[in-house]
Amino acid sequence: MVRRIEKPTITNQDSFCDIARHYDLIMDHVDYGRWFMVVTQIAALLPNGFRHLDAACGTGTLLKMIRRLGWNSFGTDLSFAMLRTGKKGAHAAPAAVADLRAMPSRESLDYITCLFDSMNFLLEPADFRRALDEFYGALTPNGILYFDVVTERMVFDHYEDQTWVEDNGRFSTTWDNHYDRRTGVIITEIRVNTGASCRLYERIYPQAEIERALAKAGFNLLGVYDAHSWSSTNHKTVRIDFIAAKGNSKPFRKPLRAIRAKLRQRLR
Repeated sequence: MVRRIEKPTITNQDSFCDIARHYDLIMDHVDYGRWFMVVTQIAALLPNGFRHLDAACGTGTLLKMIRRLGWNSFGTDLSFAMLRTGKKGAHAAPAAVADLRAMPSRESLDYITCLFDSMNFLLEPADFRRALDEFYGALTPNGILYFDVVTERMVFDHYEDQTWVEDNGRFSTTWDNHYDRRTGVIITEIRVNTGASCRLYERIYPQAEIERALAKAGFNLLGVYDAHSWSSTNHKTVRIDFIAAKGNSKPFRKPLRAIRAKLRQRLR
């Protein structure tokens, strides 16, 4: 029997408030190095001194890695709890609370990244399109956008109606996942030890729908790749990287081909 998931609504509640202080340990297995490598390779398309925003930066793990390069980078996230956790310890990066659908900048950013399937947390197509409109408005002419999404294949392979317990060293987490194939919404409940359960919603968006939304927002699509190989996407792809330009895309295409070749070698 297929379990129906109730229609989620957007509220003022911080979805990550109950797990933010544990988040980095929970995600300790995540390969931030891959994102760092791709982010820095794409940056070669931009002039020196570019201004970069990591939108939906969470606790700022990737942002801190990038800042060590001397980049003019800052972050935004909708969760105050996640940003507060990221401020603890060394190498805290400048970040502020902001919604992907209401960017705090206008035509002042050269490079925007939005990773770790943050765009999937936008549950309505109108919200997804609004975020792309906001990114476009925040970028300078010839600015670059790089974001990723997870696919339905990821859900089928790793999450749909699966429950498991992870040992995170100082504590354990219980994961309970359900997917509504009709709506494309996955609900994940994460419980730390026997504490409160954190409920997160994500929506799966088809690649073609995202490409249309990018075009409607005014972007020129530079590339769509399997995030783990930078080869073309296929039915086995679990995460997709999108790279798009505001303005004339022609100057970027040849350098991006060279970047893609380099990344395909490194990601083997």
